Amino acid sequence: METLEDLRQRLLACRKAYRQNRQALADIALSLECLSLSLSTIPDKVFLLYAEVLNDDGLGKIPHSSNFIQSLFNDFEKLSALQQKRLLDIFVQQAYRYHSRVLQFSVGDIIARKYPFSTALHTFKTMWETGKPPAKNIAHFGANVLSLTLAGEGAERDALRELGNVMKMGAPS
Repeated sequence: METLEDLRQRLLACRKAYRQNRQALADIALSLECLSLSLSTIPDKVFLLYAEVLNDDGLGKIPHSSNFIQSLFNDFEKLSALQQKRLLDIFVQQAYRYHSRVLQFSVGDIIARKYPFSTALHTFKTMWETGKPPAKNIAHFGANVLSLTLAGEGAERDALRELGNVMKMGAPS
């Protein structure tokens, strides 16, 4: 089994020639997830490698970077509250770098499905208000996922409709 340092070295190689190493990213994400399989919590040193990937400008352009989000989605309950908050902070701060549509959808999906409704809604509103297309796409994708998971009526649905109205007013004509 590979060590964290082995995975970090493979990531460095992918950064240098990321267009040729798309599948390598998927393999690294799977290896990283496998390291955590038998653990009840994700150690900070493992989380830091995820954070390194999600903060990397070059890797945010590659569709296969979404595999890291999928791994985090699968192990989300193993993240500490602090790691979950830090992950959300990374998504908000780095959203403008996520040019891959697959990555944008994956980020919107994990926020919508894994964070409390009020947190997800606030995050999507914040991302939308940045005015930057990658962040706006994440907000749009995430709001759509929320829409699919909510009851047809109620306070949460009303709050989501308000965000939808903001998005419609800010949409290009």
